[in-house]
Amino acid sequence: MKLTKKLLSVASATAILAAGMVTPIAAQAETSASMAFSNMYLWRGQNISSGSAAISGSLDYGHESGLYLGAWGSNEGPNGSETDLYIGFAGEAGAISYDVSYWWYLYPESGGVGPNTSLSDSDLSEIVGSIGYGPVTFSLYMGVDTEFQGVDGSDYYYYTIGFDFMEKYNVTYGAWSVDDLAKWPSIGEYSHITFSYAATDELTFVVSKAMEDGTDTLEEDPLFQVTYSKSFDLK
Repeated sequence: MKLTKKLLSVASATAILAAGMVTPIAAQAETSASMAFSNMYLWRGQNISSGSAAISGSLDYGHESGLYLGAWGSNEGPNGSETDLYIGFAGEAGAISYDVSYWWYLYPESGGVGPNTSLSDSDLSEIVGSIGYGPVTFSLYMGVDTEFQGVDGSDYYYYTIGFDFMEKYNVTYGAWSVDDLAKWPSIGEYSHITFSYAATDELTFVVSKAMEDGTDTLEEDPLFQVTYSKSFDLK
């Protein structure tokens, strides 16, 4: 998989972080797992599973201090698979909530799947910071170690501003800033608007529209995602 595709395969951490921002710190340490099934891998306003369905799962540990860590994995349709490792700290200070984490993205060395593939350090990781007040959350994703197979990538920043309303609805604006577009010309500096509706605790509907693509490679038609997820508390 090309370096540009590797960057486009960064995990969609927005939903996980948003959940951490609005949930108080657990009263005690706990371990949990989750499974999710979607009609596509929707990532920051883009469909990176080439129209294929996505199956993902996570294993998480959260301590009463606010420290958490975990692993998340998903298929990417014909583009292979992805495993993410993360560690962070979340909490509240009065009416303000915060979350700071580090994400490390791993992919099979061959870019495919099978018994002869293994995970390797893709040199692709992010430092993520979020701060929330009431229904509004601001998140900043900073790309670090953006080297893959000997090719140096450019540092980048991605930020989101999300607003929750009527308990079940969320609208999020996200935008990219890349330091050197010549190194990743297929990404460009684009933005997107994403609207989600949580019909139940398990069923979510999402509509996303990407905009301002200067490379003529970004799909700008609205994307529709349906996700069924299930969480499990592990004793």
